[in-house]
Amino acid sequence: MSDHPLSRASYALRLLLALGSGGLYSLAYPPLGWGWLVFPAVAGLLLCLRGVTGSRARAVGFLQGLAAFGSGLSWLYELFGLLAVVLWFVLSFFPAMFAHFQGLAAARGVTGWKFALFTALNWGAWEFIRAELFPLKFPWMTAGLALGPNRLLPWIGVYGVGVVVVLLVALALARHWKIALVPAAVLAGALLSMSRHPVPDDPAALKVAGIQKEDVSIHEFLQATRGLPADIPYVVWPEYAVPYDVRADREDWELVQQLCRDRGITLTFGTQHHPEGGPGWRNIALTLDPGGVRGEHHKVHTVHFFNDGIAGSSALPVDTAHGKIGTPVCFDCDYEGVTRRMTAAGAELFIVPVMDAKSWTARQHDQHAELFRIRACENGRWMFVCATSGVSQVIDPDGQLRGRLDAMVSGTLVGSMKRETRLTFYTRFGWLTPWVVLAAAGACWIGLLLAGRRGTGRPRAGMA
Repeated sequence: MSDHPLSRASYALRLLLALGSGGLYSLAYPPLGWGWLVFPAVAGLLLCLRGVTGSRARAVGFLQGLAAFGSGLSWLYELFGLLAVVLWFVLSFFPAMFAHFQGLAAARGVTGWKFALFTALNWGAWEFIRAELFPLKFPWMTAGLALGPNRLLPWIGVYGVGVVVVLLVALALARHWKIALVPAAVLAGALLSMSRHPVPDDPAALKVAGIQKEDVSIHEFLQATRGLPADIPYVVWPEYAVPYDVRADREDWELVQQLCRDRGITLTFGTQHHPEGGPGWRNIALTLDPGGVRGEHHKVHTVHFFNDGIAGSSALPVDTAHGKIGTPVCFDCDYEGVTRRMTAAGAELFIVPVMDAKSWTARQHDQHAELFRIRACENGRWMFVCATSGVSQVIDPDGQLRGRLDAMVSGTLVGSMKRETRLTFYTRFGWLTPWVVLAAAGACWIGLLLAGRRGTGRPRAGMA
C-alpha cells in the first residue's frame, strides 16, 4: 500500500481490511487457537495504517480492535448483555491509540528499522496498559498469549513475547530481512525447543485431587472427598465451593475439620471471610490439615462488575506439610503479579481454586484456561487448577498440560506434582520487561508530541 493521499474508496477499503485483520486476530485464540494467525493479523493492521494518520488512523485501529474483541470475546454478551458492547468499545480504544502514534511517527519521518522498533514498543506499551495498568485491567488476547507456553516466557514473560512478535512482523514489512532473522530465530527456538518436563515419579511427588462441581452443597464436596483413594494427601475444591464464611457455621466447620482428620489430608478450598465488626468480606482460599488452619489467601484481583468481596493485597505462600504452596484465587492468575510474588516469596507449587460458571460458555472457559499455563511457565512451577465447571488442569513448569477435566462436566481430576525451588529469570528480573517497554515507548510518545508542537516535520497527506 502506498503513502500517497487516499481516496474515499481506498480509505473505505482500509477500514474493511482492518475489520478482517481483527477477525483474523481473534482466531488465534480458543476455541480454534490457531496461534500462528497472530502474525498475518498484525501485519494486516500495519499495512492498513500505511499512509494513514490522525483520526483516520485511529478509526482503522478502533475497527480492528472492535472486530478482534467483539468476535474473540463474544461471550461477554452472555455475562453483561448490551453492556458488553460498551466493553468492546473501551477495549478498542487501545489499538486506536496504537494506530494514532503509528501515524504520528510516520508523519514525523520515522522510517526503516527505527520505525519497526517503535512499532514493537508502541504495541507492547499499549497492550501492557490495557492488560495490567488500566482500571478495567484486561489481559486476554495479548499477542504473546497467542503463542502459548514457550521458552521465552521464563525470561521476558507474555508481554515481552508480544513485543518480539510485533517486532518480527514490522521488520518483515519494512523488508529488513537480515535484522528480522534475529526475532524470527528467537521465536522459532522458543517454540521448537519445548520439551516435556520429567514426570514426577519419585517419592517426593505430591498427589493432588481436585473436585470439579458447581452449585452444590458442602455435603456433596465432603462426600466426593471421602470417596477418593486413600493415597491422595492433598485435595482442592473450587472457588466459592462454600459460598459463605464456613468458620462462622459451627456445624459445617466441624465437618470440614473432621474430614481432614479422618482422611489425613491437606485441603484448600474457596470460601469467605467476614471479619467480626469489620466492613465487607473477603473471597479467600482457605488451607487446613488435621492440625487445623495452615493459612489463607485473600483474593487480590476481584472480578470487575461482580460482588467479589474486598480485594486483598498480600501474595504469600502457605506453609504445609507438603511444602510452601501458593494458593491464588482464580482471577489472580489472569495477571502476572500475584503468582510471581508468591513464587519469589518461596511458593514451590500452586493450588488454584477457580470459579468459571457454566453460564459463561465453554469458549470463555478455554480462553481463561490458557492464562494459567502462561503463569506456570513464567515462574517455572507446577500448578493444579480446580474450577467449578472447568477447565480443571494439571500444568507442569513448562506450561504443558499433564491432566485436564473439560468444561461443563462434573468429576474429579487427579495428578502428581513436584516442588520446585529454582527461580526463573522472569521471576527475578524479567517481569520488568513491559515496564522498560512502557518507559521507552513513553519517551517516544513525548518526543513525537513535542516535535509536533515545535512544528518539525509535516504531516503526510491523509491527516484528518
